Amino acid sequence: MSWDKIREMNLFDKLKDEVKNIPNVDSSKIEEYITDPEKLQAFKDYIHQGYDSKSLGEAMGLTTNQVEVIKELLGKL
Repeated sequence: MSWDKIREMNLFDKLKDEVKNIPNVDSSKIEEYITDPEKLQAFKDYIHQGYDSKSLGEAMGLTTNQVEVIKELLGKL
C-alpha cells in the first residue's frame, strides 16, 4: 500500500491499524484529497453544511469508507 504523502505529513503513525490496511485505490484517493487544498476545502465545506458520510461521498465521488478515513485524518491535522 502507498501512503507516501501521508507519511511525509507525519500522519501515518496516527492512523488506526485497520485503516493502514485498506486497498491501494482507497489510499491513493484519500491522499489525493488530503494533499489537494481545493479538494480538501470542498470536503470541509460539505462537512460544515451537515452532509453525512454517505451524502458527502456521493457528492465528491468517494466511498463512505474513504470519507471516514479523510475525516479521521482531518482530526489529526
